[in-house]
Amino acid sequence: MSEGQKPQRRRRVRPQIPETPQEEPRRIVVSHEDAPDWMVSAGDVTGAASRRVGGSGIISNGTDKRKKAPTQGKEPAAVKQPKNAPAEDVQQEEAIPGPRRKTDSKVVRMEPEKPRSRAGHKKQKKLPIAKIVGLSAAGILLVAALVSGIMYFNHLLDIKRTLDQGNNVFYPNIYMNGIELKGKTLDEAAAEVTNQVNSLISNFRVTLRTQDGRQWVITGEDLKMNYDVADQLDQVWSIGHTGSSAERYEQVKAIEENPVSRYTTLRYDLTSINQILAQIKAEVDEPAINATRVDDDTKWPPYSYTDDVPGQTLDVSGLNDYISGLVERLESGTVDLVPTPVTAAVTRAELEGRIVKLATYETAIGATSHEGRFKNIQVGTEKFNHLVVHAGETVSFNKVAGKRTELNGYVEAPEIAYGEYVMGIGGGICQVSSTLYNAVVNAGIQVVTRVQHSLASNYVPKGQDATVSDGRLDFVFKNNTNADLFFETQYYKKKNYWYTQFTIYGRPDPNGYTYKMESQVREEVPLPEPTYIRDTKAQYVVYTDETYQISKGEVGYIVDVYLVTMDNRGLELGRKLWYTDNYKPRAPSYYVGVTQRDK
Repeated sequence: MSEGQKPQRRRRVRPQIPETPQEEPRRIVVSHEDAPDWMVSAGDVTGAASRRVGGSGIISNGTDKRKKAPTQGKEPAAVKQPKNAPAEDVQQEEAIPGPRRKTDSKVVRMEPEKPRSRAGHKKQKKLPIAKIVGLSAAGILLVAALVSGIMYFNHLLDIKRTLDQGNNVFYPNIYMNGIELKGKTLDEAAAEVTNQVNSLISNFRVTLRTQDGRQWVITGEDLKMNYDVADQLDQVWSIGHTGSSAERYEQVKAIEENPVSRYTTLRYDLTSINQILAQIKAEVDEPAINATRVDDDTKWPPYSYTDDVPGQTLDVSGLNDYISGLVERLESGTVDLVPTPVTAAVTRAELEGRIVKLATYETAIGATSHEGRFKNIQVGTEKFNHLVVHAGETVSFNKVAGKRTELNGYVEAPEIAYGEYVMGIGGGICQVSSTLYNAVVNAGIQVVTRVQHSLASNYVPKGQDATVSDGRLDFVFKNNTNADLFFETQYYKKKNYWYTQFTIYGRPDPNGYTYKMESQVREEVPLPEPTYIRDTKAQYVVYTDETYQISKGEVGYIVDVYLVTMDNRGLELGRKLWYTDNYKPRAPSYYVGVTQRDK
């Protein structure tokens, strides 16, 4: 049905109930195209049944002039006369023989009377009951038709009232971007929605800011935002405005229970977001600055260090997704930019950790030592100060300390030679080599050559000494750490005692281990019988009954030396027997005179 037309009403014909004479009842044939089967009578056969057997009592309207030959025992049906039929059709209808009565919508043909028979006379007695039944049925039909007509009429009124709501305007329960379009024309709705989206675009702001106060603003103009208002409006306008009346009616009724809400399509160009974020990233990102090691002869190891400076980087990938979500929802807001810290590839702590103190060892010099011995220990200690040993290099003590000569700064002092203390240039140098030996072992450095003293020393534990002598005995070690070793020595006085100290710097043990030696005396060898030396020169004694003790002798020792491995907390991880030293005992020595006393 086109817009503005009134719906065509379906005409229903109210059936006419013929008067029943007192005589034999006549058959009534009703002809109407809308009448249900049960309203059509054809003698003793119902209308529906009549149709099924091909004996329809319906006569076609004026458009069909064909006549059918009457069937024996059956009367021709009355002609259904359409409304406003031409006069000639009426005349043709009147030509049908038999009494008739004209009604508002149909013609009822009265059947001619037949001669009454006795049987017919008997049937006449039952006429009142049949009449009552006929009247009742007719009444029911009339009420049903009336109710049906009223309902149909009300339905038509409801269709009209429903569709009239959308005459050139939107129907209720239609929303666009949250705006109710009810009662608005298409132009009015387009104007209001356009104003809304233009306002949203102009007010759209995404502010990106950093903790240091910098900020950047992204606007709808930056993103080339625009809305396609017509696309969605055309779709919702079609609701109730397209299709047949029935289809439009169904559409409007559907949205009464389920309102329609649509949103305009936002178009934008995210390329500008990527460009803006790339610019922000370039401004926010700061590369980390590595620490450096600088040569510095004023320090030992001879290096100074510059501090590392951490950097930062802005992850724009997740930020892009977040901002895109704001854009799609057209939601303004503020985004705090939190860069990710970037640690320098080389830190000062790392550089300093590459050269650490591996070990420190010191020994005290006896207070009663010979004056020359103090001097020799000081000279020998200073020879190793600021020594740098590169990875893989081998170090000879004798080579670094130099020959013990007066030219090299050494002086005469007591020293052990062949198990005896004798005076010699460089006496006391073995305390320097023994101190260095303990520092080397504790630092985890490989020992190549080490020789024990003939007598146990009193400045280091038994078994932890290393004797040296020019051209004969040497202490040798090798740098097996794959990094440079830096030696620092000190000769200093503390609480009336002089000390020699060795400190070794280098790359830390990869496992964080530290080492030390521990000595265990397995056996003590007693003093042998004293020895007597004839003082032929009468230097100490003259007479044979006189003695002068040259030496008290030394007890001998068998000493097991263990190498102990510890973790970075100093807890013992294990120990192994490294070697065993055998210090032979030394007999007491006396001078005895060679002259007999006079009796």
